[in-house]
Amino acid sequence: MATTAPASTQKSTTVRAPWYIRSAFSAAEHLAPGPAAKFLCEMWFRLPAGPEKRLRGAAPAGASVFELDCLGTTVWGYDWGEGPLVYLVHGWGGSTGDFRFIAAGLVASGFRVVAFDAPSHGNSGPGPWGDRHANGVHLVEAMGVVLAKFGDPHAVVGHSMGCLSAVHGLLMNGVDLTGVRLAMLAPFIGGKEGFRDTIGAIVPVGPRIMDRLAPLGEAKAGVKLDDFSLRGLDVPSPALIVHDRRDRPNPFRHGESLAAAWPGAELMATEGLGHRKILVSPAVNSRVIRFVKGA
Repeated sequence: MATTAPASTQKSTTVRAPWYIRSAFSAAEHLAPGPAAKFLCEMWFRLPAGPEKRLRGAAPAGASVFELDCLGTTVWGYDWGEGPLVYLVHGWGGSTGDFRFIAAGLVASGFRVVAFDAPSHGNSGPGPWGDRHANGVHLVEAMGVVLAKFGDPHAVVGHSMGCLSAVHGLLMNGVDLTGVRLAMLAPFIGGKEGFRDTIGAIVPVGPRIMDRLAPLGEAKAGVKLDDFSLRGLDVPSPALIVHDRRDRPNPFRHGESLAAAWPGAELMATEGLGHRKILVSPAVNSRVIRFVKGA
């Protein structure tokens, strides 16, 4: 059953490229799809900010900070509170700081939260591709090393690509999803569909560009796009999918279709929060905590 949360008083962040760049890509679909695809492949794996401008979080007072070896670098995170374990998994270009309100609410409600930064994100070290580039597989690897340290969770709260990397990380490490409660905020579904729609929110991507872009991205990341997807997975978990109807990078229909496909899922639709303000909405925060509690 879908419910709707009220909008924030702030406007949602817009990621669309300027009109002249969009016009150039519209022309490139017919005149130069190959060079356009190569350019987009490079930009797809480029993080939105370098080390000096990364989104970062701080460990809350009373939390224990940890660093774990992962892919030749260190994954930074914190362990806070007591009770059933909940992992907080950020998305592309995000950090532990994305969950500062949700983390505090969970700890106050009697949960233990473990939050961490993927390689080349937040307070973690540079990953295999350096400070400015990464891929979704790196996020999955980070999930794996954290699981090895702290064990199977009671629940996971993910945002955007963090939803995809968390679910794949759990499955790849043999976690039985039946007993894990999944709160998925603005989920990135992955696969060619998610890849196309997220890039298409920035610049137009027609079929001629996409036909060239997909194999370039697969070769660079070393994984088939449709193997790195939330589509087609057997996810029996109780799941809360929270998605805003005006989410530009990850269209609302993606979350809506996941909620319909996963047998234990419910959908919370929001209006006017966009992609990132969903993380700081009091209504979303309250609903996530109730869901993690099993209410």
